[in-house]
Amino acid sequence: MKRIAIITGATGGIGRVFVKKISQMDDIDEVWAVGRDKEKLDKLAGEDQKVVPIEADLGSEGVGLIRDLITANAPDIRLLVNNAGTGYMGLFEKMEQRDVLTACKINCSVPSELISVSLPFMNEGARILNISSASSFQPNPYLAIYSASKVYLKNFSRALNFELKSRKITVTAVCPGWVDTEMLPRTRNGMSIRYIGMIDPETVVKKALKDSARGKDMSVPGAFAAYFRLYSKIMPTKIVMRQWGRSIKQYL
Repeated sequence: MKRIAIITGATGGIGRVFVKKISQMDDIDEVWAVGRDKEKLDKLAGEDQKVVPIEADLGSEGVGLIRDLITANAPDIRLLVNNAGTGYMGLFEKMEQRDVLTACKINCSVPSELISVSLPFMNEGARILNISSASSFQPNPYLAIYSASKVYLKNFSRALNFELKSRKITVTAVCPGWVDTEMLPRTRNGMSIRYIGMIDPETVVKKALKDSARGKDMSVPGAFAAYFRLYSKIMPTKIVMRQWGRSIKQYL
């Protein structure tokens, strides 16, 4: 029985680093790298013989293909990293309906379904990492859908970690602040966007794997994310939202 890791959003910044770090683990035989970009997936597979590229659009296809592969191969799933996600910066009322539905599906439904599919193939010591966000600590105007979906993922992860203690399976919500990836726009309306406390994907992945191995139900990489978590606890929500809204509105 092959010991595998499954990583969604594997071709992006954080996902790509997860693939490289996890493939170095001695107790992992294969890394199933899930993504939409075939060229990038093939490149990952060409660089590492452990990588199994799986081309799938989770927004339209859901997890059907992955479910079929898991059922057919019956692997020992040691690690599941739900990294695929989508975001939108702007007024909610200007979002296309299909984008609203896609965001809810990719950020909430897909990771939940993939966990449900994977759990029967997980044994003691298996780990699940769900990439949430520091935006889950407070409501974020102009990131309304993204922020709300990450709250779901954070709370779902922590509750599920409690439920799975008897099976000795760890579920960790990873809550970084701004991460230096291609997902973040650099300019908007002719203005350069300033991301406070931005960290690199390596920092996120290193801390996430470390905290997960320690059995923690939440990982908060980076000083800014840790500060924002504390700030959100002690300051009134309306004040934090007002400050956040002002910092983002200038770019809209």
